[in-house]
Amino acid sequence: MSGISQIQMSFVPLEDRILMRMSTLTAEGFQFWLTRRYVKLLWPLLLNMLAKDSLVLLQQSEDAKKEIISFQQEEAARNMDFSQSFEDNFDSMPLGDKPILLAKAGAKTSPEGAQVLSLHPEAGQGIDIALNQQLMHSLCKLLQDTVAKTDWDIDLARSLRTDVTQVSQQPASIN
Repeated sequence: MSGISQIQMSFVPLEDRILMRMSTLTAEGFQFWLTRRYVKLLWPLLLNMLAKDSLVLLQQSEDAKKEIISFQQEEAARNMDFSQSFEDNFDSMPLGDKPILLAKAGAKTSPEGAQVLSLHPEAGQGIDIALNQQLMHSLCKLLQDTVAKTDWDIDLARSLRTDVTQVSQQPASIN
């Protein structure tokens, strides 16, 4: 998969799920369903990825780590472009034209040092996304904002402020 061009998330009340749509720089389209359970498992994985940022790891105190992540989050939010509508005229949809229900996720580091988020269904093909700092924070912000529009009683923004510095050095995954 080539680099991400756009990500859109929206809550679909009838499905009680979040629809995440992505497009790549080469006009490939991907659609995924995120359930409440999946988001609750995915969020700590994303927090762990945020905490592995080199600037965050240099900090000695937990408060300093949280401040760096908070600053990075605010900076990413300022740089996000919500004025552009989501382009859904894809040249191809490698995983099909129906959203895939996500069940598994993993985080790893590529040989080049980039953090990679793996998103997969229970069975079948998923995707691996290399995330730079901007894309990681943008993804987290989109997820926070979308979950806030649900009736799921989950406060991801609060969790970002309190739980973000609990870094695990183990490769992370959820099933």
